[in-house]
Amino acid sequence: MAKGNLFWMLLAGFCALASACEPEKLERGKEMAVEAERHKVKRITQEDTEKQALLAGDTIIGMVEGAFLQLAEAQPKEQALFVSHPDKLPTVQAILRRYNARLVRKQFATEQEMDAYLKKHFLKAEKDNLQANAHLNVASQEVLFQRPIIVRRRNCASCDEPSLLDFTATELDNLRVFSAQGKPNGFQEGQVRGVWQVVFPRQKVIEQITLKTKPSRRGRGGFFGSKPDTVNATR
Repeated sequence: MAKGNLFWMLLAGFCALASACEPEKLERGKEMAVEAERHKVKRITQEDTEKQALLAGDTIIGMVEGAFLQLAEAQPKEQALFVSHPDKLPTVQAILRRYNARLVRKQFATEQEMDAYLKKHFLKAEKDNLQANAHLNVASQEVLFQRPIIVRRRNCASCDEPSLLDFTATELDNLRVFSAQGKPNGFQEGQVRGVWQVVFPRQKVIEQITLKTKPSRRGRGGFFGSKPDTVNATR
């Protein structure tokens, strides 16, 4: 009789254990389903591609213009190369290589030509409403990012003239320009001087969208890298 009771007790314990484990199996099944969904390759739309190119383009131009602001104040002669070749800035070059992209400064022969171009490409260039855009060219499979280049004021309250910056300058000595106040050929803050362009191959943009790991930010040393080297930068 004792053996019979022991048998039934063991059987009841086994059933209880199996019953307790069943919800855990279901929960693990849900987790696996969620994880599988997370790793599915999503369909990347044209809007997704243009949005990613817009973010990358804004980052690149922000780095270039930030570096130019530093150059305008310190004017280290060994860094003069970057005014004529902003794509050689180490931090900028790293992003361009990641996307296999090209950076261009587009300038215009006349103001009329520039105004027509801005209107055609829906680029706003007002002082307080600077707008960039990115559009996919289906034929070339490239995404063109564009942002107007405007004359900016130097961040220096005590600076004497020239007090403005023209980022279309290709020489360090021409980066700082006189304002229009008292100068017939001077510039005005917010005046459009050209257009920044970054050309992204569509496939490279898609690769960055689907990339799961973030690039390491260690080892960066500001706009010019940890140890600027104009010789290596020209390669």
